[in-house]
Amino acid sequence: MSGYPQTIRALDSTPRVEFASWLLPGFCTVVFAVALLHVLFLSQGAQGLFRDSDTGWHVLNGETILNAGALPHADSFSYTHAGQPWFAWEWMSDVLLGGAHRIAGLSGVALVAAFAIALTAWAVARFSLSLGGNLFLIAGASVLLLGVTSIHWLARPHVFSWLFALVFLACAEHKRFLYVLPLAACLWANMHGSFLLGPAILFIYGFAGASLASLLATFINPYGWRLHEHVFTYLQNDYLMDHIAEFRSFSFHSAGALYVELFLFIAVLGTIALLKQRRFGPALLAFAMLHISLYSARHIPTAAVLLLPLCVAALTREARAWPGLRPLLDYSDRLRLIDQKIWGVVPMILVLAGALAARDQSVGFDPAKFPVRAANFLPAGPAGRVFTKDQWGGYLIYHSAGRTKVFIDGRSDFYGQNFIETYAQVADVKPGWQAVLKQYDVRVVLIPPDHALASALQLSPGWKRVYTDSVAVVFERVG
Repeated sequence: MSGYPQTIRALDSTPRVEFASWLLPGFCTVVFAVALLHVLFLSQGAQGLFRDSDTGWHVLNGETILNAGALPHADSFSYTHAGQPWFAWEWMSDVLLGGAHRIAGLSGVALVAAFAIALTAWAVARFSLSLGGNLFLIAGASVLLLGVTSIHWLARPHVFSWLFALVFLACAEHKRFLYVLPLAACLWANMHGSFLLGPAILFIYGFAGASLASLLATFINPYGWRLHEHVFTYLQNDYLMDHIAEFRSFSFHSAGALYVELFLFIAVLGTIALLKQRRFGPALLAFAMLHISLYSARHIPTAAVLLLPLCVAALTREARAWPGLRPLLDYSDRLRLIDQKIWGVVPMILVLAGALAARDQSVGFDPAKFPVRAANFLPAGPAGRVFTKDQWGGYLIYHSAGRTKVFIDGRSDFYGQNFIETYAQVADVKPGWQAVLKQYDVRVVLIPPDHALASALQLSPGWKRVYTDSVAVVFERVG
């Protein structure tokens, strides 16, 4: 009998047991699978990734770069600013999205965006475990993360920035691999405009040298220091920050408000715990992220990605001081020991293969929200000088492969305050709106049928309605 335990230990170390660890799904694998399937097939599904038409010009710009083998330096999408200098500051993300579109259309773009979101959820869970977070708290935080970030689940470059931000935070927390962060900063600067967050995280954590090196690396981009000037100028424009929906404060009357409220509550509790534990660097980062989250709704998902792991770890440390929670924490620790032996490689491959095989190949822009049918009635070429709302501009660029030139689209940093005010003069039917349409030789107007401009054009003898449906109406200039 004395040899029985040794026999069991021998069996535990056999290749059969090691192979089984590849077949079982680990905790982080489950988080990844749930996130990927949720983005692609649940709620609004993959089509929800295209509820913002900016994806259209991102995709087309990426394909243009791949075809030309060079970056654009002037606008080719509008007729109001044709040929003017344009910062394609997210060109590397555009190439990634454009390449996916070239291979598999919009379903390929959806897969890339969904994979980035799922990989973020996986990385948050794994990072939380590395900080000593309780398994049950991490599971709840993962659900909360999906709820909070879902308000910005879009096939746009910002989904890649979540991963970059998490890489910087993980390296700062573990004080490892700081020497690779300048390379990550360089990539980030070419993929999304939030790249300054990386050096800021390192500076807050006291890594001044790594912060400076990462900041200098961000100047390795096609525009050099002018990119930084452009970003600062853009973000300091109060008019744009007040009039662009995603830059305004989050509306707690909108969908997903409960998730945001719970996140803010946990973030505050976690920040208090960090201060109590004298973790001043993470606490300062938490204060900064909470501030910008209350200032602008678009920062809330990034704040959730960064703060949930820190808060879960801090609250876990606090919970260990409560004797009544000891059994639950010990049980979680035992599960964690089991989970550490599970690689989950095969389930991960199966999830990816299943998502690829089951993807919706007909996914696209929602015809109930975008002028999918009306766009077919627009004239192409010089005759197609179209005025439409900025939320539809990106869709028209994509639909016509750039042949239909738009009055405006979602590139607010490019058009600037003065022109956006001019656009609003027409969109809001303010005095002088007809003069603006004449000034820019607008020949076609595409607008929702219940829009005030549609009523004004219907009463104007200089315009005639040529098409209408439940989503859009098309007017052409008479003569």
